[in-house]
Amino acid sequence: MIKNFEEHTQELSEIELSIIPYLINGLKSKTKDNPIKAPEIVVAMNVFFANKEIAIKMTEPRLRKCVNHIRSIGELPIIATSKGYYISNDREEILEQIESLRQRANSIIRTANGLKRILSNQTS
Repeated sequence: MIKNFEEHTQELSEIELSIIPYLINGLKSKTKDNPIKAPEIVVAMNVFFANKEIAIKMTEPRLRKCVNHIRSIGELPIIATSKGYYISNDREEILEQIESLRQRANSIIRTANGLKRILSNQTS
């Protein structure tokens, strides 16, 4: 779990694990030419679940958690851009996604280091 985000970063629940196959199935038709944004996925999944009388509610944080899980286990090459989510088996696109994730991680580390400097300056 990630501190201050415990609700969103707990291990996937049984309900969330049950969402994964539906999410994968829905994303498989999405390409760079027809990506889908998170709010659209949430609405589509909730309509699907309601029509099937499945008592699950998709939210954007839950979606991100599920996408993270799918990527983390190497299940599906989900690409996320400002245009939305899509699937790509293109090596260059996957490498670009990896680089984007690393850049975001480095940005978070720089931010944490900046806050740490503030604490260091307070104790001086």
